[in-house]
Amino acid sequence: MKIPFFVLILTILTVSAEGQSKNTLVFGNALEKYKNMQKIGTGMTIIGGAALFTGNLLYWKVYNDGKAEHSENKAKTYGKVMFGGIGLMAVGIPVWAIGKTKERHIIIEANLVKFKGLASANGVGLKICF
Repeated sequence: MKIPFFVLILTILTVSAEGQSKNTLVFGNALEKYKNMQKIGTGMTIIGGAALFTGNLLYWKVYNDGKAEHSENKAKTYGKVMFGGIGLMAVGIPVWAIGKTKERHIIIEANLVKFKGLASANGVGLKICF
């Protein structure tokens, strides 16, 4: 009992140590994270759309192939492929949109920080708060 507990504690400490930022840039890690999020969302959406299209085509083919007998097992399988595609798209589209929006906000914020730094470097600055 002591060994698994010790391994669990070491694993938690290792994960927390790996989670710390090693990049010195302020917005570098966040921008990379949201770009990856956008790529993953895009990939999930494309794969989900392909699965939906393929499942729908094969489901249609089961009932419209000209044979009198229909395979219910194939129809159920193709229906599950369609629902899996819908599920992937339902997750992928929001992940894609959130990643793109957050990436855009990080870029805008990084540009504002750079602008503020340039304004104060010359000794004259203007700050407007709304």
